[in-house]
Amino acid sequence: MQISVEDKQKALLIRLTGHLGHGSMDELTHVFDDGLGKGRLNFIVDMNNLQYISSAGLRCFFEAVTKINNLKGKMILCGMQPEVRQVFDVSGFTSFFSICGTLQNALKQI
Repeated sequence: MQISVEDKQKALLIRLTGHLGHGSMDELTHVFDDGLGKGRLNFIVDMNNLQYISSAGLRCFFEAVTKINNLKGKMILCGMQPEVRQVFDVSGFTSFFSICGTLQNALKQI
């Protein structure tokens, strides 16, 4: 999986490409923790190029959104591919996140 991070004025934008599973969740956890450590509270995760997410990847997102919510921050997921959205829907995780269809809409919500 590839992770790119871009500092937007109101949020940290994280772009994911490829497959998010057990082998790559530590890197993503580090990105969230690093952002929080630097005082960032708002995160947008662009999932437009994420083709797969495992249960380990879901756990990574759940742990991050819990930390962010406890600090009164916000995480928005955007651009989910149908296969990834289905994993979130089936697991019941969609109720824990703000989800937008596009990055433009996510930026407007921050």
